[in-house]
Parts: sequence; C-alpha cells; structure tokens
Amino acid sequence: MTTESAVAYIRRMREDAAFRQAMNGFDGGEAGWDYLRAQGFEFTLEEFKKAQDEIYREYGVTPM
Repeated sequence: MTTESAVAYIRRMREDAAFRQAMNGFDGGEAGWDYLRAQGFEFTLEEFKKAQDEIYREYGVTPM
C-alpha cells in the first residue's frame, strides 16, 4: 500500500471518465475497494489523504 498508488488513483479519476463512472457506481462498501485492487490500486484511507495533499499542492489548491 502506498501513497503513490493513491496519487495514481486520483489522477485516473480525473482523467478517465469510464473509470470514474465505474467507481461512482459503488456505494462506498467493500466492493469498491475490491474493484480498486483489481485495477492495481492498493492504498489505505490515510495514504489517500496524503495523496490528496500532494495533488492539492501540485494544482495550487488550498483545501477548505
């Protein structure tokens, strides 16, 4: 599990409409995490939050 995987996930969500639509179809349960792992992503919620911070810095966004 890595922050890099979470960054890659965020980038793919921004760039890949079909992937984004598939992810948005999950209710937030374990099935969504299973799909992520099947797509090659592996990260914790903590790593995702760190990845968000990296993306915010990259785009010059100040989180609310």
